[in-house]
Amino acid sequence: MTISPAIYLPLLGLSDDEQHLMTKMLDNLALYQARNAMKLAYYEGKQRVRQLGITIPPSMRDVEVVVGWPGTTVDVVEERLDWYGWMADNDFGLSEIYADNALHVDSGKAHLDALIYGTSFVIVGRGQGDEPEVLVTPHSPRTMTGIYDERQRRLIAALALWFDDEGVMVGASLYLPDQTVVMSHNAGSWSIEDRDMHRLGRVPVVQLENRARTDVLGRSEISRAIRSYTDQAVRTMLGMEIHREFYQAPQRWVMGVDETQFQDADGNPRTGWETIMGRVLALPRDDEGEIPQVGQFSAAAPTPYLDQARGLAQMLATEAGIPPSYLGFQTDNPASADAILRSEARLVKRSERRQSSFGRSWLEVAKLALRIRDGVVPDEFRDVTVKWREAATPTRSAAADEAVKLVGAGILPADSTITYDRIGLDPAEQRLLAAERRRAQGRGVLETLRNAAAGQASAPQQPPEGAPSAESDGSA
Repeated sequence: MTISPAIYLPLLGLSDDEQHLMTKMLDNLALYQARNAMKLAYYEGKQRVRQLGITIPPSMRDVEVVVGWPGTTVDVVEERLDWYGWMADNDFGLSEIYADNALHVDSGKAHLDALIYGTSFVIVGRGQGDEPEVLVTPHSPRTMTGIYDERQRRLIAALALWFDDEGVMVGASLYLPDQTVVMSHNAGSWSIEDRDMHRLGRVPVVQLENRARTDVLGRSEISRAIRSYTDQAVRTMLGMEIHREFYQAPQRWVMGVDETQFQDADGNPRTGWETIMGRVLALPRDDEGEIPQVGQFSAAAPTPYLDQARGLAQMLATEAGIPPSYLGFQTDNPASADAILRSEARLVKRSERRQSSFGRSWLEVAKLALRIRDGVVPDEFRDVTVKWREAATPTRSAAADEAVKLVGAGILPADSTITYDRIGLDPAEQRLLAAERRRAQGRGVLETLRNAAAGQASAPQQPPEGAPSAESDGSA
């Protein structure tokens, strides 16, 4: 996926304003193309680390050493961003849109891209054929960009480039407030395929921002410091590989022998490997009858390399706000549950901040979905919120104990969804519990009706008022 100069050719059929917007956004894609590729390489452990060329022999500069710390830095945050959809007394059918688009899975793609690159995009449109009525799809900033308006807090234009399986660009879509212009690209020439006049009054694209500032619309979790610590760790691990090849085997020294002692039976010099791997050295006395002196240097341990890597891991953990144990360095004594919670406090807070910023974007997606499906966003939409799984990792027993106390104090009802959330039940489990509760209530009503019917059948019949009783003979 390469942004080549050929795509800047004028496109017939676009107005001057549309051409200006498209050129500006193509410039943005070209500007961030190399940066995004670099961040992706660090996330996947494929970055090329510049070697200093001092202690590393040329024959070993191509040895592959991978340190996956940037990927861990991103994943530990993304794993705490479980989005359960929109929540309200009346969600206006948003739960069906969530389920039809499998957003319990695809939302993670948008979150992951935003954490890696600093931003990602979600396109909302009308489905075709077997697609959902409202189609919600996440897109990478490597192939999509937009122009953000701070005052409106949303995009006023967006551009998506489309590529085939071989990475060749085949088209583009220009998203505008009232229409979407679909274009094809072939052999350096553009043509307009369609103009979808959706008349939404806003761009059907939402941007997710990670660690946004007033002048920056998103920042990657793979910061410059994390990249630097990772590069140093790669060079350290490469140094340990060189150490293993050259210095792990003990080096021997011999005094008082000539070169004939290092020849085979045919008089040919033994290879260095044969000399090193010789377990027993049989050396005769010299011409003067002296016994040759044999010794060895102590093998160097790789401990200094591991200590350096441990120090780099601690610095990276501080920058990323994660426990050092996540990077593979464990302490001898396992930490207690309280110590684990304290070490994760900053990570939990970072995850909660991401839930807040991403949640606002998912609310914008909901508004777009309602506009596309119903043509209007009702006033009651202000009651809709986003539902996240708790970012912290409390134990099951602690969560259950907290829920019991809240229910016992009358703060929460026993069968509330909030109570279920507190004890860590996911939406599917909550729906099953609600169905079981309804079935139990139905069985209770039927049992009550049966008991009432049985009681009426067994009760003695009372004679009507004024009629003679069974004990009287009917005389006056």
